[in-house]
Amino acid sequence: MMKRISGFIISIQILLLVVPALVIAGPPGYMPAGQTDTLDVPAAMPVDIPDVPAAMQSDIPDAPGYFPGLRIGVNVSRPIWTFADPARFGLEAVADFNMGPEYFVVAESGFSIRDLNEPDYQLKESGMFLRFGADRNFYKQFNDVVGVGARLGFALFTRGAPLISLEPGYWGDYKGSLPEDTFLRLWLEVVLLLKTEVFSNVFMGWNLRGKLLLFDKGDKYMSERYIPGFGTGTGNSAAGFDFYIYYRITAGN
Repeated sequence: MMKRISGFIISIQILLLVVPALVIAGPPGYMPAGQTDTLDVPAAMPVDIPDVPAAMQSDIPDAPGYFPGLRIGVNVSRPIWTFADPARFGLEAVADFNMGPEYFVVAESGFSIRDLNEPDYQLKESGMFLRFGADRNFYKQFNDVVGVGARLGFALFTRGAPLISLEPGYWGDYKGSLPEDTFLRLWLEVVLLLKTEVFSNVFMGWNLRGKLLLFDKGDKYMSERYIPGFGTGTGNSAAGFDFYIYYRITAGN
């Protein structure tokens, strides 16, 4: 009998401990007003979202402050042409600067020397050229450029023939020379171009050019031979293909 009474008392004590706890906790899913099921963090606490690093913005076409920087480069095809035509040598430097993801201003400058030694004459030509214009980029991903451009070109050069020898004729042999003269030429170009980033800030590219002389007074002694920056000038149009290597200078360099 005493064992039953003791068990009953113990059961009453357990109920007195459990029932208040259930009352305080409430039924499953119940949550007292003003209390959340998360840690003690205010619901309206602002969350800081880090800004996109400036170094990554250059790869986002529409990101504010998009700035690929200034690209400078060289025309590596000109020294190569010297192997095909040893009488001609020249160098060309190029630069472009972006005015947004789509448009670039471009400047190209160089010099050319041509020294011909033919059986019946010698011809020496040398001069410099400048082309400037703009490119339109139709490929707005990353830093690559696929587009078209336009250029206005100028060339200032000299030409002279220190020796001219004519075959024997009725009046015998003739040997003479033509004095050196200075010429100015002006032309327009349409350019198809591609530039792609092969390493960080290092680009390679090529372009295909169509050229048209705006005026051509010619030479009073001979037809045009070669115009620096334009090419062979026996007609009023020419075409060209060039290959370039560039390095991009940005604010982070």
